[in-house]
Amino acid sequence: MDYKFTQPAMGTIFNVTIYGADENAARTASQKAFETLHGIESELSRFREDSQLSLVNREPADEHKISGHFADCLKQAVAIGDLTDGYFDITFLPLYKAWDWRNNPSSEPSRETLETLLSRVGYKKIKLDAKNSTVSLLPGMMLDLGGVAKGYAVGEMAKILSLAGISDAIVNGGGDLVITARRAYVIGVQDPFAAKRGEILGKVLLQGPAAVFTSGDYEQYAVINGRKYGHIIDPHTGCPASGLKSATIIDTDPYRAPGISAGVIAMGGARAKEFVEKNNIAALLIDESGEVYLSKRFGELARFVKAD
Repeated sequence: MDYKFTQPAMGTIFNVTIYGADENAARTASQKAFETLHGIESELSRFREDSQLSLVNREPADEHKISGHFADCLKQAVAIGDLTDGYFDITFLPLYKAWDWRNNPSSEPSRETLETLLSRVGYKKIKLDAKNSTVSLLPGMMLDLGGVAKGYAVGEMAKILSLAGISDAIVNGGGDLVITARRAYVIGVQDPFAAKRGEILGKVLLQGPAAVFTSGDYEQYAVINGRKYGHIIDPHTGCPASGLKSATIIDTDPYRAPGISAGVIAMGGARAKEFVEKNNIAALLIDESGEVYLSKRFGELARFVKAD
């Protein structure tokens, strides 16, 4: 029998689908996985005033004792920053706030403002003591783990299921997912140019086990003086990224896949293509003209079929 369990978290819906287990085992394992998810959210959400992350952001220069989940997530984020040459950077939040997407801004931040804020950005400035589980930042810095927290949570949930004896499952967090067993799976790729959310450009056919994560600038954006700006920031310039509308990454590691997808968007078109080929990453990229690019590694792991 197959069993599906659903709970909201991190501003989206998480599903756990378990195959080939009895109902009691499936229900117990999924509950443990969801408990882990909610624990991670309570520690890493910047939208919760009582989270560990919010405390760090309020008092960045202080040394803070952090949980194992927080420390692990930071280590993953720093590693992805290194891999992407800093295009994925969890300290971008001051820049994000300056662009003020959520409040319909009427003008762009000035170059002087961005230059000032760029001095507060840079993941290599994070002082993480992994041995003692402490972290501190420079004054004015802030962290946003949204680019990796969902992937981290999905990965931890899959790990909990495995420890509970569940060998065949799919953990789906708002469309980003981990397939734990060797099974065929079909994923719809959203059309970033469609007028309605949910319309697909095509389907990806792949074989598990795998982690699949997508980033894009087509759902969160602002229109300023007639120009559309996406929410993903290039941390080198302080400005919204351009060149790509969507990046879907297939990887064996759910902890790094979401950060890679966001970093690839920040890179833009030509640099992103060079990056995924150089690092043997399975990527489906959609640029601003609607062209679909499939990396060599993507072709080895999956097949993309355009919608009629």
